[in-house]
Amino acid sequence: MVSCLLVIIFLFYLTEITNPLFYFLFSCASMFNYKYSVPVIGFIGFVLNLFLFIRFSTSSKKPFSSFHRLCLFKTIPNLIISAVFAFWTSAISILGATYAHIPRIENIIISQAVSGFPYFLAPLIQVCMSVNRFFVIFFPFSNSQPGRLPFTNLALTFCLLLSHIPLLLSALTDCYLVYDPELWIFLPERLEECGHAMDRLTFLTVGILSFLSNGFNLIIFAKLLKDKMVGINEEQKLKRRKKWQKMYIQSVLQDFIQLIDIANYNFTSKLMDTELWSFIFCSLSFAMVYALDGAVMVYFNIDWSFCCIDPKKSSVFVSGAQSSTVKPGGKSNRLIIN
Repeated sequence: MVSCLLVIIFLFYLTEITNPLFYFLFSCASMFNYKYSVPVIGFIGFVLNLFLFIRFSTSSKKPFSSFHRLCLFKTIPNLIISAVFAFWTSAISILGATYAHIPRIENIIISQAVSGFPYFLAPLIQVCMSVNRFFVIFFPFSNSQPGRLPFTNLALTFCLLLSHIPLLLSALTDCYLVYDPELWIFLPERLEECGHAMDRLTFLTVGILSFLSNGFNLIIFAKLLKDKMVGINEEQKLKRRKKWQKMYIQSVLQDFIQLIDIANYNFTSKLMDTELWSFIFCSLSFAMVYALDGAVMVYFNIDWSFCCIDPKKSSVFVSGAQSSTVKPGGKSNRLIIN
């Protein structure tokens, strides 16, 4: 029920709050200089994902679980894209450069580093995360089988190869994405000749990947609702269910974050033909996706127990059996009852 409620709340967030949120953030930024909102958000995303990358790669829990490795690799495309927004695109635009001032080869290479393999690698890994949750919940003992193939490593290698297909297609068709510093957005270099087809292909690809990932998430959700988990005690059952629900909710949130950007770029940004509107739902939305994705992973993968101060306990002995009770004063006393 908790996961169901969270999903409903998040769907409401998508339909009612997301676009006003972008507008509100931009309005706040425009009180000073709206150009600074993108580098700030890009820098926040870079810091969050760098923190996650270091935290995941130096974890004391070894060998890493499959989900742990997937989260680690998910930070890589997030890091690349956030770094480009924080340190390259924003600097060029704020300094007042025009499209003609940027060397074409530099523009193409960095633009492909953002809109090429990292952009497609993120949703591919997201599908792997949903598939991983599916197998863990439906086949909980498959990981302990000796001699099993390293499916996670194979899946990551396959995703890395697949994510380079858009780069290959761009090279074959001579149709590249480039950054326009005056508009603050990435656009196809030859918009009328091949750009619209590129946009449709990107939307279709990410849409199919999101559909697959959310399909697995729905199956997992149904399983969590009716699963009785026989053969284990109530404490183990509750602990396992909480762990599964946490990973499930993380996967759902990250899926919808990617869809927000796709919807903003392909639909919302076209509702009004103004520079302000395009900036919010193209540039700001694009940069915010990876900061939000990093924030979700920080929330669900960092132990926040250090923020909670447990009250001191007092020991009470009742007929020779010891139990713990909380004493408001914080002092530990013992009471003996014969």
